[in-house]
Amino acid sequence: MNDGFGPPPRSRAMRRRVVVFSAVFLVCALLSLAYTFSRPAVYQAGAKVQVTPQIRSAVNDAAAQQDNTQAFLVEMQVFTSRPLLEKVAARLKERGRQLGPADETDPVPMLQQMLTVDPLVGTNVAQIEAHGPERLLVADLVNTVIDVYREEQVRGGEEDSRRLLADAREEARVMDTRVAERRKAVEAFRLRADIVSAERDENQVLARLKGMGTSLAAANDREATAEGRLRAIEQAAAEGRLAPLSKDNPTLASMEQRLSQWREEWRALERQFTPNYLGMDPDARALKMRIDSLEQQIETERGKSLQNALAIAREELAGARAASKRLQQQAAEDRQSVQSFSRNFGEFKTMQDELDGLEKLRQAAQQRLMALEASENTRRPRVQVLERATTPESAWRPLYARDAAIGVAASLVLAFLAVWFVEFFNRVEAVPAAPSTVLVPQPWMPYPDPRLAPATSAAPLLARDLGAADAATDLPLLAQPLPRELHATEAEALLAAAAPQDQPLLACLLCGLRPAEIATLRAANVDLAAGTLVVAGDSRRVLPLPAAWLEAMQADKSADAWLFPGPDGAEMQPEDIEALVTSSAHDAHLVRPHEVTAETLRHTYIAHLVRQGLRFSELSRLVGRLSAEALNRLAALAPASQRVSLDAVETLLPGVRQWVASAAGSEA
Repeated sequence: MNDGFGPPPRSRAMRRRVVVFSAVFLVCALLSLAYTFSRPAVYQAGAKVQVTPQIRSAVNDAAAQQDNTQAFLVEMQVFTSRPLLEKVAARLKERGRQLGPADETDPVPMLQQMLTVDPLVGTNVAQIEAHGPERLLVADLVNTVIDVYREEQVRGGEEDSRRLLADAREEARVMDTRVAERRKAVEAFRLRADIVSAERDENQVLARLKGMGTSLAAANDREATAEGRLRAIEQAAAEGRLAPLSKDNPTLASMEQRLSQWREEWRALERQFTPNYLGMDPDARALKMRIDSLEQQIETERGKSLQNALAIAREELAGARAASKRLQQQAAEDRQSVQSFSRNFGEFKTMQDELDGLEKLRQAAQQRLMALEASENTRRPRVQVLERATTPESAWRPLYARDAAIGVAASLVLAFLAVWFVEFFNRVEAVPAAPSTVLVPQPWMPYPDPRLAPATSAAPLLARDLGAADAATDLPLLAQPLPRELHATEAEALLAAAAPQDQPLLACLLCGLRPAEIATLRAANVDLAAGTLVVAGDSRRVLPLPAAWLEAMQADKSADAWLFPGPDGAEMQPEDIEALVTSSAHDAHLVRPHEVTAETLRHTYIAHLVRQGLRFSELSRLVGRLSAEALNRLAALAPASQRVSLDAVETLLPGVRQWVASAAGSEA
């Protein structure tokens, strides 16, 4: 109970907070600062060296480059290897440097812990760093490692170069000896097998066999031709027809010509006179007798011609058969010798291929030897110091100032948390507040005009209260409600319920195109190869669309054809597009379908982009130019987070993307 002399309760609580805060802050700060400044200082010194390892191969190919990369990585391990560090430790001791405790006999592990070698990616440059408690030792250690490594690489590179040259010369000598021996063996086998040339057709046995085969084929053809001709003549004789050779008989042709003339004269007489008169006329009887006599002579001549043709055909067939038989016997006699020659020739070709392989190996060995001799100096390892290590002036770690500031800040936070923790268990029960005063509005108090209210969720109500005519003129632009926005399921249902030929047009509206832009599209605006749709006009832009849409839009149309023709095949009018949207909305059973217009579909797409945080400056690349008033109205839909670029947003509506996936699945 306060008697008027002691501090009030609030002052005692404040004193408690000060005591807790000061105690916790001082303890934590002292502990953190003691830990920070008790840590020993670590110094760092670094150097950059360019290491070009010895080139083992003189041929500049991909394999040699890969080997050089591996050799560079191997060289990085040499910097921290025991043999090299033992020489470094000995040189440092000669200079009077203290390497660790005095009783330590092997300083190499300590040096390995102090050194780090990091190759720079994509180069043959290495960053060599040393960390240690002695400021003068770290820089001397890095520079000594570089000097010892350079001396070892120069000495080892000369030895490797001499060894590579000796190996290359020995390889070239061995290959020369083997090639000479193999060439001598091939030449001896060629003379023994009587092989004239490495070309198969140029050898006498094979050439004779080839000519014999050609002659035998020709003889078989002649035999078949003669046999066919004989059968044709015999068949003609059996059927009473003229033999093929009888047509070439000049005597028979002359007799047939005279017979034809006399028969014409006889038919002419028969047309002029009666048979009784012709039987009494001596000239007519003589003509009749000549015709009969000539017909008998022709028959006799035809028989003789047929017999002559048969004799000639039989003789030709016998001669062809005899020639074919003789060639077959000769081929059978030479077959064994040809087989033997073929075996020898195959073995000769095998030996020749082996000789060619050895020749290639010998040439490769000689090329390597010449390349090694020409590039002996360039292949030696090189070490170039880009930046030598210098003695550090300040400690690398710990950063005393930074760590001390972190410790003090953490102590401050812990002190505030301690005060809150203490006050949490010392809370005073709250006193009930006095009754609040309620102000009753009076009739004489002024009220703001509701038409001047800011754009809120009640904007449609204000517009409805003012009437349709007043809403468009009296409300400010920012207070006017935005067009209706379709949900993803509504967009998918709208596309699914539309006719197949109308789905691409609705999809274009859901991708931000205006009805006037859709009406002017032609088949030439579709680029199937690039997968884009070129929108012409004042808001010209290129829209990437799925390939299935573009193929459905074009559908083998000519370049000048309308992409979406009207009912009569002419240009589609905006009212036709609005009618199509309204009918599709009714077919999809959307809520309030009379409110769904082409502007509704376009606004749905624009709102989808704005809600993802797309920059307003890049919005025109997809939907065309927008007025400043439209952008101000759309700003209410944008998130409060940072704006993103066009590459970071999803350019298709979720409902459209789901409809495309379902359509692709149904086609599959």
